Amino acid sequence: MTVTNATLTDADVIINAVEINDRHGVGILVQRIFQDRSNIISIRALDLYGGEQSFGAIDYLVGSIGCSRSEIFAQLESRLAGHTIKRILCIPYHPEEIYMALSIQELFGAQMCTYLMDDRNILVDGISDELMAELLDKSRLRLAISTEMCDIYTSKFGQQIFFAPPVISADLVDTQISTPLVTMGAIVGNIWSAQWLQQLRKMTKAAEVQLDWYGNSGADWNMGDRSQLIDDGITERGFLPTEAEVIAVLRTYPYVVIPSGSLDERDDNQATSWLSLPSRIPFILATSNTPVIVLGNRNTAAARFVERVGIGTVSDYDPASFQQAVDYITQPQVQQQCRQNAIQIARLFVNRQMDEWIWQSLVVGKPIDNRFDLLSMGKLDYLSALTTCMTSYRYNHRLQSELKASQHRVIELQLSIESSQLNPELVIVKQQSIDLQSELAQAQQQSIELQSELVQVQQQSIELQNIINSMKKTKFWRLRDRWFKVKKILKITQELQ
Repeated sequence: MTVTNATLTDADVIINAVEINDRHGVGILVQRIFQDRSNIISIRALDLYGGEQSFGAIDYLVGSIGCSRSEIFAQLESRLAGHTIKRILCIPYHPEEIYMALSIQELFGAQMCTYLMDDRNILVDGISDELMAELLDKSRLRLAISTEMCDIYTSKFGQQIFFAPPVISADLVDTQISTPLVTMGAIVGNIWSAQWLQQLRKMTKAAEVQLDWYGNSGADWNMGDRSQLIDDGITERGFLPTEAEVIAVLRTYPYVVIPSGSLDERDDNQATSWLSLPSRIPFILATSNTPVIVLGNRNTAAARFVERVGIGTVSDYDPASFQQAVDYITQPQVQQQCRQNAIQIARLFVNRQMDEWIWQSLVVGKPIDNRFDLLSMGKLDYLSALTTCMTSYRYNHRLQSELKASQHRVIELQLSIESSQLNPELVIVKQQSIDLQSELAQAQQQSIELQSELVQVQQQSIELQNIINSMKKTKFWRLRDRWFKVKKILKITQELQ
């Protein structure tokens, strides 16, 4: 911990859910962005890693999950007495982080930036519409970690959300093509879904492939029987002490596997699947140029990014499909092209005083330059289809919950019927269950149709872009460009006369 008795003047407050350390992506990214921590107060709502934190001049654990807004206000008023606060960066995951940010703003009148790194409102009910709207309304600058999250939050809340991807330290960027020394693949970082891990283990065992896993935080909630991991073809290699060691190891592998979601009823973390760009992907491409295989649906944020920038491929969790992806990605010419693409795009993720970029952008309420625009160019116009599909998913999820409750009620009534007469209520509940099952089936079919439509829209966009690119190479197009230049010159000449 870094708690001191110092009193800070014009301090910057960084608010997030848990300890800032190297055991999760948000912690790693925050440390990369804020190199100078001498005037930072770090505040969190929860200890998930035994209090392991060395970030900030001062760090506070405020309240706990479930505290009311007034309780958090009172705690912060006491804890921050004597300090003066100039700026706030809020990375919301629970309502409590938002309570903290709004309380500090009210106490000190500080300017606030919200940085969305996880979806906690669109596909999950972690933060209410009213509270998220208040946070965004009172934030002078609003950022998100993926273009998908920018689009959907801007559309829903009517506030402009700007793209700010994960960044990498300049001294870690590799500009030389790495040569793999082994034939197996690697996994890097945590897998934040029990379903993804289960599908991964089933796939590796059936495909008889071997993967080395680095950086698993050891969170037992999604591991199941850890002793069987190696039988499934996955060997845990633990945490490496430094980023330099991680990079050196990554450069020896021909590919890295990134598990993601299937975007159907089996996916237990759709918010991450649809909207989050894992920070490990920019890290991998910038530091080791190792090609990436994303597991899951081609429409996940991770898969769209990897295919858009040309640094890997996508496979579902089917063993045959994965083997095809491995065969493809390990071809020498594919390795060469993916690695060259990674080197070319790596410079866009370099941490060029990202902390000052955020604070200066906060002053004007928008990005002070266009450093990240190239990363979002060429993205497909899928927002309408995405919104419809996600709405369908939430409706589908609600129906499943209602159906489960109805089925439980049927079981309860069936048990009680053994000692009593037939209860007319049972007939009604049974009919409700049947009706819900029918409605659920219709919703599931609609979801499938919408996902198919989304794929078609994306394919059409790709085809149109290819047509445009081909047109630009024609003699007609070159003549057209020259004509517009001449026309512009003539117009300027006429204005001067």
